[in-house]
Amino acid sequence: MSVNSFSSSLLKAFDILDCFSEETPELGIKELAATVDMPQSSVYRMVQSLVFSGLLYQNGSTKKYRLGPKMTVYSGRSRSLNTYRDIAIKYMQKIAEETDETVNLGILDRDRIVYSHRITCKHVLKPDFVLEAYYPAVKTGLGMSLIADLAEPAVRWIYENNAGDIGKTYEEFLDEIKEIRKNGCAFDDQVFCEGLRCVAAPVKGPGGKALFSISVSAPTLRMDDETYDRARKTVMKYTSQASREIQEL
Repeated sequence: MSVNSFSSSLLKAFDILDCFSEETPELGIKELAATVDMPQSSVYRMVQSLVFSGLLYQNGSTKKYRLGPKMTVYSGRSRSLNTYRDIAIKYMQKIAEETDETVNLGILDRDRIVYSHRITCKHVLKPDFVLEAYYPAVKTGLGMSLIADLAEPAVRWIYENNAGDIGKTYEEFLDEIKEIRKNGCAFDDQVFCEGLRCVAAPVKGPGGKALFSISVSAPTLRMDDETYDRARKTVMKYTSQASREIQEL
């Protein structure tokens, strides 16, 4: 499989769907085109296909678009994924109790990481990233622990689209990926945010492929090297237990 195996049109269609949120439930063609950086004519054709498929719905009064009724069908088909997520959150609670730091659950969307759940520590000084927002996966422990589970064409696509942020040759980036695979976890030592350390490991589903990643993150003043290593061991212990429970269902 090569990098060209990915359909750019399909990826752009997902970009259009990603534009909709609770804050922006309705968008017009002009707004969508500006957001995804595409000609309005191309966006219009994609939107009409998404409407025809039931994934988008046009408001007859405003002529703008919303997520469509077929989304409810996909939601109903994802009960097992909700169960997997609940299991991951159960082990997040154990990690939070042992580390007394903020614990995050993330999912990968191409070269972006989405924080989907958080257990916040009681400390005044703590990380506070926005849930359901997108962040560069290559700059986070959560993201890198999931990128390491991808096949080579996907890793190359991510590198080619984020080489500036990565700041390494492709060979050096691959070496980092191989190290994460070997260790079973990824570190973020003040890469994403100055003064913040993070360690993350994947939660794996049926067949051993990564579903989510769980991280512990804390300011450097509370996470010296010894604490960092203890957090690594805790995260790896409980992500392994979560993975085993999911795979035994």
